[in-house]
Formats: sequence, C-alpha cells, structure tokens
Amino acid sequence: MRNYNLGILAALVLSLAFAACATTGENYAELAAQGLDVFAGKNWNAPRRNNMYDRWEFGNDGTFHFWHVHHGEALDRGVYRYEVKDGALTATKEGSGETASYTYTFSGKTFTLRPRHHSEKHEAGEHVAAEHAPSGGHRMGALPENPVTFTRAR
Repeated sequence: MRNYNLGILAALVLSLAFAACATTGENYAELAAQGLDVFAGKNWNAPRRNNMYDRWEFGNDGTFHFWHVHHGEALDRGVYRYEVKDGALTATKEGSGETASYTYTFSGKTFTLRPRHHSEKHEAGEHVAAEHAPSGGHRMGALPENPVTFTRAR
C-alpha cells in the first residue's frame, strides 16, 4: 500500500511540475487592454544584431533604464520616465527633455513598438529608412526610430 501511495504522490508532483512549465505566464495583451502598466518591473531585449542589442529595464516607479549591450559590455544610455496610456508609450529622457512616443502591441512574450511618426510617414507614402541599430534607431543605442520587437528577458 505504501508503494502505491508513493506512486500517486510522485505522479501528482510530476503533473503539477508539467502544468507549471506549460503555463505561458501573463497575458500581456489582455492586461494592457485593461489599462494596466504591463512594463513595470520587467526587462525587455531588442533583437541581437552584430553582437549588439538594447535592453530596457523597467522599474516599478514609472522609469526604465536603457542599456546598449555591445559585445557583452553594457553601455549606459540613461534613465527615462515613461507613461503608458491608450495603447501608447511615451518615453522622456530624464534631464534632457528628449521625448519619443510609440504605439505598442503584444504577442505572447514580445511587444512591438512603432514610433508614431513611422505610421504617419507610411500613410503619406514617404520612404522610412531601414533599421540600423538594434532597437531600430539610426544611432547605436538611440531610442527606436523604426518598428522594433522586444522580447521579455529575465
């Protein structure tokens, strides 16, 4: 009888472990649709290109720290205040007043930022330059100037 109980207990523990692994985590799109700040307390990485990528580390205080990682070395690009409202994220670099505004969409554990000016240029038929930097800016480590998809990081 004792072996039988251990077998049931082992099966129960394994099923719970597999269920936990199968969970995809938070539904960011749903939470964002509810008006919640889905960025707070999370880190996001832009795609890696040429051994470089950008990392945004969001605090719980309405700020994010922008790092440009170049060949494994994190270069500090400053602290930004951000506001999330009506499907838009506005970032303002502390101390400089440099501001950028984006729309965003979530898909699983990724989100895509689209600069507001980007959509306007496409609608007007203007050419929009290709991405030159990991997060879509024209200058390495610059805020994105073109659409870019970030992936949830640890």
